[in-house]
Amino acid sequence: MRKKHLIFIFGLAIVLSCSTWTTGALGASAPHASETCNHACLNGFMDRYLAALAKHDPSSLPIASNARLTQNTKPVKLGEGVWKTIEHIKFRGETISDPSTEQVVFFGAIQEKYPSLLVVRLKIAGRKITQVETTVAHGTNPVLPPRDGFEVTPDLSLLAVIKPFLETTLPPSQRSSRAQLIAAANAYFDGIEHEPGHVPFAPGCNRIENGQLTTNNPTNTEGLPPLGCEGQFKAKLFTYISVVRDRRFPVVDVSRGLVVAMGVFDIPGSKVWIRDGKAIPAPPAIRNPRSNVLNEIFKIEGGKIHLIQAFNIADAPYGTSTGWR
Repeated sequence: MRKKHLIFIFGLAIVLSCSTWTTGALGASAPHASETCNHACLNGFMDRYLAALAKHDPSSLPIASNARLTQNTKPVKLGEGVWKTIEHIKFRGETISDPSTEQVVFFGAIQEKYPSLLVVRLKIAGRKITQVETTVAHGTNPVLPPRDGFEVTPDLSLLAVIKPFLETTLPPSQRSSRAQLIAAANAYFDGIEHEPGHVPFAPGCNRIENGQLTTNNPTNTEGLPPLGCEGQFKAKLFTYISVVRDRRFPVVDVSRGLVVAMGVFDIPGSKVWIRDGKAIPAPPAIRNPRSNVLNEIFKIEGGKIHLIQAFNIADAPYGTSTGWR
């Protein structure tokens, strides 16, 4: 990853305003309904959806009569759930669209009682919204000390720093095919299941989970030196995850080297954790059975994974189904 996009790793102070973003509407000159919805069309649908969400009013949205909607894996009615709790869009992160699947995904932040992370996936067919999959990682009080490791206190300035890198268009020489991009992201999940795996990490790869840096971070709580993506795999930090199931890759952007991955980490729970060949008491996040419902963006340049951004529901009941295939 280019140095200018990683200045946060070296402790440089970056203060960026994360004020409310406004959204536009789907243009009146949209192509005929029989045509495939292209990038501009898909992005327009997402803009229109977010604008309606911010106004707490879905009445203007072109929702298909048989549309499926979920929030945090459960069926939900249009206008319920986050439509009731949102105050405004707090941070406009990434909108990634894929005309080949006619799907578009948004990663950003909203203001509820506290800043929360939001993922919305829309499926479009016949110029109607036929699927709405919403994930809300509800924010927790940033003033309170951490209790169980599942707090959601996103650093929106950090998300603002990585946004330009995620959205940068790659030169043709650094692009991979759709199949290659999905294979690279899938290899990451294979590597978690079969440590250390053969994952195409770039030397400077980093991961950000729920708005917090979880690689190359000197303030980590694992008692380990700061490690990058590959270093963490070699240290076998993820052996407590038994399986990565229900994997989906609904949106791929070849021009920007982006893959959106969705699925579930199953964590069966253990009272002990193996570190350096020794059994030590496991932290709460590991010794309690749970599932982690994941939504991740992979930035892949030159066939290598440079950055992973994850917005997850980390403490879902063990065996949770996403409700989607």
